[in-house]
Amino acid sequence: MESKEKDYSEQIDKTVETITTHVEKKSGTGLTSTINKWIDTLEDHKDLKTIASDLKKLKTAYEDKNFEKVVALMATLGEETTKAAEMAKGSEATKIKALGKALTAGSKTVAKFM
Repeated sequence: MESKEKDYSEQIDKTVETITTHVEKKSGTGLTSTINKWIDTLEDHKDLKTIASDLKKLKTAYEDKNFEKVVALMATLGEETTKAAEMAKGSEATKIKALGKALTAGSKTVAKFM
């Protein structure tokens, strides 16, 4: 079980970096694969199905170039992820909270580009 937690921890770090980098560079390269990884990870967790569902919507909105919806979904995911951090423990909770904040900040930055 410990190795799975490390995988999630690395995945969280990579996702925060991906969000930050893509937002700064105004690029979406590789974003779909990151979203797919999270959908796969979260679908097995019944408490996180709403987040998985919103990630699917985010992927569709991004592919459709509906950036208003992308911004709204990133903001929603930021809030949902920050709340989900309360269920986690230790350093994982801190990392999940950082992911939520990155999503929220990313949504605000993307909104400025529109």
